[in-house]
Order: sequence, then C-alpha cells, then structure tokens
Amino acid sequence: MKTVAIRDRILTGPILPTMVHLAWPVMLTAALQALYNLVDAFWLGRLGTAAVAAPGMAWPILFFFMSFAGGFQAAGATFVAQHFGARDQDGAEKAAGQVLAFLSLVSAVLGGVGFALSPTILRLIGAPDDIYPLALLYLRIECLGLPIMFLAHAFGGLMLGLGNTRLMMYLSASSLLFNAALDPLFIFGWGPFPAWGVAGAAGATILSRVLVAVVGLALLFSGRAGIKLRLRNLRPRLARILPILRVGLPNVLDQASTSLGFVVMMGLVSGFGTAVVASYTVGNRIINLVNVISWGAGSALVAMIGQNLGADQTERAERIARRGISATFLALIGLYFVALLLRRPLFGLFVADPDVIRQGAWYIAVFGMSVPFFGLFDGAAATFRGSGHTVPPMVMAIVRLWVLRVFLAWALAYPLGFGTTGMWAGMTLSNVLAGTALVLWLGRGTWKRKVIRAPMEGAVRAAATGS
Repeated sequence: MKTVAIRDRILTGPILPTMVHLAWPVMLTAALQALYNLVDAFWLGRLGTAAVAAPGMAWPILFFFMSFAGGFQAAGATFVAQHFGARDQDGAEKAAGQVLAFLSLVSAVLGGVGFALSPTILRLIGAPDDIYPLALLYLRIECLGLPIMFLAHAFGGLMLGLGNTRLMMYLSASSLLFNAALDPLFIFGWGPFPAWGVAGAAGATILSRVLVAVVGLALLFSGRAGIKLRLRNLRPRLARILPILRVGLPNVLDQASTSLGFVVMMGLVSGFGTAVVASYTVGNRIINLVNVISWGAGSALVAMIGQNLGADQTERAERIARRGISATFLALIGLYFVALLLRRPLFGLFVADPDVIRQGAWYIAVFGMSVPFFGLFDGAAATFRGSGHTVPPMVMAIVRLWVLRVFLAWALAYPLGFGTTGMWAGMTLSNVLAGTALVLWLGRGTWKRKVIRAPMEGAVRAAATGS
C-alpha cells in the first residue's frame, strides 16, 4: 500500500529529501490557495475597493471559527501519525473516526453562533460603513458552510498524519480550480447565473469545499486513503475523545487566540480607512504566497516527528526538527527578497488605487522581513504538535499575538504616533521575538515524549517482566 511505503521513507529515508517529498504537495496546495485568494481579489477589485476589503474584514472572524477545525485537525494528525508509525492500524482508524464525529458536531454549533453574531462582531471591530454590508453578507454565507469546511479540513489532517500529502494536493487543487472557475460566474452573473457580487465569491468557496468533503469521505470509507473507516468508528467514545481533547484543546486555544488577535488587528487597521484595509488584505495574500514554504515544511514536520516518535526513533526525530527548521528559515529569506522586488507590480495587478498600492508596497517591505522568523515559529510549533506537546506553541501563540503584536502595533501606531509604519513595525517585532523564543523553548527537549501507547507495548512489557 502506498501509505506504508511513505511510512517506511519517513522512518528510514534521507531527512531533507523526505521532507521535500512530503512538503511540496502542501506547498503547492497552499500556493494555489494563495493564488486563488489573489484571483478572488482580482475579480472583486472590478467591483471596487470596498468589495476587495469585505472578505479581508470577515477573514479574521472566520479564522476564529476555523481555529476549532484546525486545532482538532492537528490533534487528529498527531494521533494518526503516532499510531501509524507504531504500526497500529486499528488505533489510527478509531482516532480518525472520533475526530470526524466530534468536528461535525462542533461545526454545526459554531455555524449557528457565527451567523447570529456576525453583525455584532463586525460592529465591534469597527467595520467602515461602506464595507460593513458586504462583509456581513460574505461572513454569514461562509458561516452556513462551516460544516462542509470542517469536514474538508478534518480529511486534510488525517491525510497529513498518514504522510499522504499528495492525495490532499490533488483534491485541494481540483477544489481551488473549481472555485476559480465559479468566481466570475457567480460574482458578475455570466451565462445563466445571476450577479451575486461579494456573495458569489462566498458561495463559490463553499461549493468548492463540498468537492473535498464528499470525495474525502468516500475515500475514507472505501479504505483507499490508507485507513478504512466504519460507521462504528464514528460513535463517540469518551476514552478516545478525552486524549484528543487533551492534545487538541491547546491547539484550539492557540489558533483561537491567534484569530482573535487578528480580529483586533483588523480593528486597528480599519482605523486608518478603507484604502489601508484593502492594502492590508491584498498584502496578507501576497505574504501568504511566501508563507507556503512554512506551511509545507510544518506539515511535513508534523508527519515525520509524529511517526518517528511513534516508532521510538527519538534521535532521528531530533535531527528532523533541527534540519527542517534551519532549511525553512533560509528558504524564506530568499523568498522575502523576491517579494520585495515584485511588490509594486503584484499590487498593481489587483488594485488600481495608487494609495492602496503605495500603502501595500510599504507593508510588504516592513512586515515581510519578519517572514523568516515566522518560519522559525511555525517549524518549532509543528515539532511540538507532531509530538503531541501542544501547550508550548499555545503559550507562545498567545504571547505573539496579544502581548507582542496587538500591543506593539497599537502603541507604535496610535499613542506614539507612527501611524501605519508603526503598526507594520509592531507586527514585525512580534514574529521576530516569538519565533526566536519558541526555538529556544524547543531546545529544552521536553517535546521528545510521544503521547500514545501502542497496543503491543503492554504485551512486550508484560513478557519482559514475566507477569
């Protein structure tokens, strides 16, 4: 089976080539997502600056809801990886089933809450009057689609745990191409479709996620994805949910605190007007294109660290972490300089407003220099998560966003009077300081203990002691 071959390579193959093998499908998927977001901005830009800014206004709130999916997806990846590395197929399948069932319930609740509270949240973060109605419409449609998004997210995490990143790449690429094709049809009303504007962009996103969710579930229940789910695996089992909660809740708090920090940041950014909101929105999408290196490397580290710790190969896991984080940092330095050179032409592709282009180019120049340090942060966090020790990245994520980013951005931009330059500088310092600190925390070595106990361990221990 292909997943078994991948496991053998993770456990015994050369480290950096194996990491690249696992990471490039995730990088390509993330790049396609970033490119799609830019295409989305391109089409919405034809409707005006407020239309471009509306998804950016809604994004931090959606990120908060999706942090629950991301947190428990990461826990699912950890348990599946460690069970699979320990050659415990049954344990991997049971963990996968519990994660899917739990996320289905959580998504339904969050979707309803998000739909109801969307107006209040947008007003609280100070959405400008020209953006508010568009952002509200976009956000409510996305909230209705949360269950579909959660299922697609969960499937991606399970494939990550197995090391089968290529399958997720094929599905995600198909979904993103489908999304890109639907966008102009739904936004402008081409052909038989009505012109839905910003609502059309949200609807296209949800329909594209249906593809991943449906095909992913079909593959899981057929056994063609490396594990085979049965309906009994979806029945909640407290003994299996509690360990997932123990590992997943710090992930959720990590991502939720991060997303709430982004909500507050959007409130700070919106204080400078629609042009700055638009430049921040497009600028983040360009930065995300650079960050595909971080996300791909982090995903590979989760699978490789998890499976090697599951197989009791602690020294190899340590080498993987050290080499993977160093290679990511160096690659991001190179990509930052590429983005720096191309920042004005890139902005000019998506917006015509010279003020937005000027603000966005400066944003990339200042904040972009912190991207390699975000790579340090993400690589160290992925190592902790792959081992199942999720408290350190949670703590540092809270520190990074709340103690450092929000405070420094606010203080430098408003009381100290440095405006948007101060805000971008505060954001930069948050990545530099937090990335360095989390790597130092990783050096303590507390992450090297796995969080599962494979069924064979008890039997081997009993035989060794004669009990």
